[in-house]
Amino acid sequence: MKVVEIFNSIEGEGARVGLPTTFIRLFGCNLNCSYCDSQYACREDEGEYTVMSVEQILQSVEYWGCPHITITGGEPLIHPGVSQLIAELVETGHFVNVETNGTQIPKIFGSRVFYTVDYKTNASGMSDKMNLDAFRCLRCLDVVKFVVGSISDLEQSLEAYEKMETDARVYVSPVFGQIDPKDIVEWIHDHRLWNWHTQVQLHKIIYDPEQRGV
Repeated sequence: MKVVEIFNSIEGEGARVGLPTTFIRLFGCNLNCSYCDSQYACREDEGEYTVMSVEQILQSVEYWGCPHITITGGEPLIHPGVSQLIAELVETGHFVNVETNGTQIPKIFGSRVFYTVDYKTNASGMSDKMNLDAFRCLRCLDVVKFVVGSISDLEQSLEAYEKMETDARVYVSPVFGQIDPKDIVEWIHDHRLWNWHTQVQLHKIIYDPEQRGV
């Protein structure tokens, strides 16, 4: 697999926010979101990567000794070997979060693996690429993430969520610098969405927003 970086940090958002985590960032994506903050993991003309086997990735992960793993990208589910990687991580005692972009249908593993599936709103420019079947298979331990840049994106998120018919947890993130998180909170309250979470990217508050490897 094409690996951009493997590093130890904290989970910056989602169900494990603030938790020490080892990240495996794979190279390549089938989308081109306007607000993408990891173009270096997506574009051949900008990115650098190392081709690694599953065994080599596991060895690198073991260096950190952290039980919590997040596989991200790019888009990790376009890699043919990612299911083997997930299975091997589980076999070696890890708890795995897979961050994916709403175009690929996840393969469901046991309770040690959950998916964070990003529904692309209009702010991304990729909304027409979404596959609702990628959300309908999710369980209560999985996460649906909406990244929004406006109130109209929030309205779109609710409309999409109602079509998903999913038990997954819902997290809403602002496009960095485009919408005040307070406006998201107030909108969620106004719509009485008592199980929706507002989140910010914690790693961009702790570290420089442009810093890699955090």
